[in-house]
Amino acid sequence: MESVGELLKKAREAQGKTIEEVAKITRMSAGTIEALEDDRYGALPALVYVRSHLRAYARFLGLEEQTVLDRYLRFTQQQETKEPDEWDAVELQYAQSKKTASKRLVLIAAAAVVVVVAIVIGVKVAGREAPAGGDGQTVAEGGAPGVAARDTTIEWRKLGLTAVAKQRTWVRVVADGRSLGDVTLSVGERHSWQANREFVLDVGNGGGLDLFLNGEYLGTAGTGPRVVEDLVVNENGMSQ
Repeated sequence: MESVGELLKKAREAQGKTIEEVAKITRMSAGTIEALEDDRYGALPALVYVRSHLRAYARFLGLEEQTVLDRYLRFTQQQETKEPDEWDAVELQYAQSKKTASKRLVLIAAAAVVVVVAIVIGVKVAGREAPAGGDGQTVAEGGAPGVAARDTTIEWRKLGLTAVAKQRTWVRVVADGRSLGDVTLSVGERHSWQANREFVLDVGNGGGLDLFLNGEYLGTAGTGPRVVEDLVVNENGMSQ
């Protein structure tokens, strides 16, 4: 028996419709339609909307909605009882590697904080021990009296990141090595985070998300309805 995706794709091609035509009428993204036809439901931003997407697609193609949903339910039941395949193993390995990378970032951030604290303490101690002239004036480097030593205290600049959704998408954020969790944004919604040094983002729909750093527009997180991974945002901009 053909799968749900095969049924939908065969019906679309039989009617001579393109994915772009389906997307325009159903208001679903081309990426969502491709995922449905490939039975890649886990690639959709939110599984809770799979049934509504299938209903809309079936209605557009003139198929019986309940028939499509029943076939989808049989497909999901088969997936639950099936032994893990090669793709499952790849996803598990990816998740483990991300966890290891997050721990490594935490250790690096902790080490950086220790180094900065040591530098600040050293600067303050050196300032207290600076010699004074015979008339009680502060002596700067080079021995010139009457010139106050410059304040060398290190100042942190707080980074504020704001994401505005042009299309529905999910966003996963790590700030200074600390995971801030996931958030799903609908069209027009926004969310903000803060960090001292940098952000690392995973985005479900890169072309559907605008990014702003400290109020300045950086651009979209990616191009098209594609997943973007390890997008770094800091005071220099964004890079991958």
